[in-house]
Amino acid sequence: MEPSKVETWKKFELFELFNDLDKVERTLSELNGGYSGEFTDVEQFHEEFVDELNDLKYQNVPDFERICIWFAPTSAWDDFVGMDGIELGNRIYERANKWNKANF
Repeated sequence: MEPSKVETWKKFELFELFNDLDKVERTLSELNGGYSGEFTDVEQFHEEFVDELNDLKYQNVPDFERICIWFAPTSAWDDFVGMDGIELGNRIYERANKWNKANF
């Protein structure tokens, strides 16, 4: 028998992943300025992140490719939050990457 959607989400820690992504949204909403290769400032990153997060929440099978790119070590997330966000970024990257490898 195939696992239920909830069982699958628990296996891949998607509930925790989405909780962490919500923390990111709150953090980004409080920052300003900065620079990262893909984004002119944190406000642009925040806007694109919110769009992506909304898309992920309503997809039947979410694709975390952009999340993996943004939260990989030394990427946009690290550029804007530095050492303060390393642990959160690493958790997000690991969970999102694990999901993508298993589902795509």
